[in-house]
Amino acid sequence: MDFKTVEFKKASPVWLRERGEEQNITVLMQTFVPNESNTELHMAGHCSYQVYINGVFVFFGPARAGRGYYRVDKLPIGKYLTEKENKITVLISGYNCDNFYLLNEPAFFCAEFVSDDTVFGHTGGDAWKMYIYDRKIQKVQKYSFQRTFVEAYDFTKGYPVSSEGLEEVEFDICPAKAFIEREISFPELPEEEMMRFVKGGSAVYNHEKEAELLSAYKGAPLDVVSYIVAESIELTDGTCPDGKCVELNNGFAIAEMKTNITGFVKLELSCESDATIVLTFDELFIDGKVNRSRMGCENEIIYYLKGGEKYTLITAEPYTFKYLNIMGVGGNVTVKYIGMIRLDFNQSEIIKKLNSKADEQIERIYNAAVQTFRQNTLDIYMDCPSRERAGWLCDSFFTSRVERLLSGKSTVERCFLENFLMEDQFKYIEDGMLPMCYPSDHPSHNYIPNWAMWYGVELREYFYRTADRAFIDKAKDKMYALLNFLRKFENKDGLLDRLDKWVFIEWSKCNSLVQDINYPSNMLYYLFKTVLCELYNDESLGKEAEVLRKTIREKSKTEIFFCDNSVYGEDGVAHLSGEITETCQYYAFFTGVASIEEDPELWNIMVNDFGPERAQTGKWEKIYPSNAFIGNYLRCDLLRMAGLNDKLDENIRGYFDFMAKTTGTLWEHNNTSASCNHGFASHVLVWLDHLGYLD
Repeated sequence: MDFKTVEFKKASPVWLRERGEEQNITVLMQTFVPNESNTELHMAGHCSYQVYINGVFVFFGPARAGRGYYRVDKLPIGKYLTEKENKITVLISGYNCDNFYLLNEPAFFCAEFVSDDTVFGHTGGDAWKMYIYDRKIQKVQKYSFQRTFVEAYDFTKGYPVSSEGLEEVEFDICPAKAFIEREISFPELPEEEMMRFVKGGSAVYNHEKEAELLSAYKGAPLDVVSYIVAESIELTDGTCPDGKCVELNNGFAIAEMKTNITGFVKLELSCESDATIVLTFDELFIDGKVNRSRMGCENEIIYYLKGGEKYTLITAEPYTFKYLNIMGVGGNVTVKYIGMIRLDFNQSEIIKKLNSKADEQIERIYNAAVQTFRQNTLDIYMDCPSRERAGWLCDSFFTSRVERLLSGKSTVERCFLENFLMEDQFKYIEDGMLPMCYPSDHPSHNYIPNWAMWYGVELREYFYRTADRAFIDKAKDKMYALLNFLRKFENKDGLLDRLDKWVFIEWSKCNSLVQDINYPSNMLYYLFKTVLCELYNDESLGKEAEVLRKTIREKSKTEIFFCDNSVYGEDGVAHLSGEITETCQYYAFFTGVASIEEDPELWNIMVNDFGPERAQTGKWEKIYPSNAFIGNYLRCDLLRMAGLNDKLDENIRGYFDFMAKTTGTLWEHNNTSASCNHGFASHVLVWLDHLGYLD
């Protein structure tokens, strides 16, 4: 496969000798360079790295790619080289675990400096020194099923981002890597300070509770079990601190950000005596509490600090929250700065702005949608920047429209789609199928056949946006391999029958109606075949699609509604289940299986009786309601396509304003049970633009 390759002139990839496959190991690499104004640092690696120049955090990378490929960062650093000799420090984390965020591949780092075509200071030579960064505690629990590990630090051993006192280690040259261009802009990393404190009081570490929790703990031996540390601190409400500085002597303070935000937590503090700082965080503040374990995450960070010292603490990985609970136990700590170094799509690249037509409510929704887009669009499109940071198909279909609208480009989309083309055969996934999210590893062998079809649906829109015919041709083999995989499930009527693995329609009643013959899945299959016909001029596939459309209508349409599924009875014949969901109707119209001309009564019901006020009206009680994704989004997009602008405007306000008011971001569900910051949700901007609110 032809990708935009990059070569290092002198550098070789390197990593720890004899410890290359250890989980959650962090190394510090350091070198010195002169103050040449046009110097670039060319680097690549796996899993993630932070670059500090003269102690200042300047970069996080790399941009993710598909298995076997690594994107190269060519970072201009001249403006940071303020000394005669400048200290370059890179913290590299190697995780070596299965997750949805990063591929489980061996860690490495490769770097060289380039100035006026002169290459110097390359890895693999003697310029760089490598140290085990044991101040970041290695044996800790996972942050979530979908991500890697929580962060815990012992800075009683030494300062953050310092090689002093660390063990210098030998490194080996790693096997050769396939390097490709980054293509995506570098993050600007702006800082944002907390807005205010919303609560405070005392915090006492209960050692008896810790012992009780540890005795019941059934996990692997760890040096720090962060949830037990957090659960062992007992809080008592007291005075809420004023200002933005707080003294914590066995106390806590809960800081609020202006909105839900994503990036690296940054604290500046001083310790009079040895102390422990425990951070917990969440997107919500419910009943006066920060729920550290909502969504199945371990939202806690731990610092063991030495008395008589001042610290600037910056997390190694990005997190998402609106509320941050800072607990200080065991000693007196003065926290002078609380904030976030944002890691998101650059504000400077957004060219589409709100105009004077917008009222306060629309402005609030617009701002929340932009925040949501920025925090979920970085090197790939992500579902959420918190629990997963994963590149899910289907979600990307909606987010891709927003990138083009806001920036006039489809750069992130191209890289996102390209990643799926890099593996000839996906690890753990059956031949022909696409991973449900990527880059990631799925040792459970699970996949979502529906989501794979959305790749093709998005591919067509990518072509409309970019006219990039070469990329469409590059994806052809993958698309037809997927088609051939799905054909294995076609029954004598040409319908997908008893699809395997995780058949996903949306987070509602739909997901309990996916067998034996699921009609929303077949509606999407019709659209997928139609797309391939159009992209690759495949007339025979177009004819197949039309037959499939007719069959779906004949088999699933009742007097008014489309039924969700047919189930095989004891007679061996598939009969309609009688179960009907709101979302199934949206799938029918969105895919083109239904139309206003053919189904006018259903269209009228869908437009006027469904929507955000449906629960209050009580209409059509036997039709199961939609959730946010993807039912409500299909609904609003259908209103847009039909030109029902007043109804669309009304629905936007009904669905999204309460989200914008609560977190300043838009949510995965239509309630707070899941992520309150989900990339697809930014698609509301497409509708706002359609309604004339954007210039």
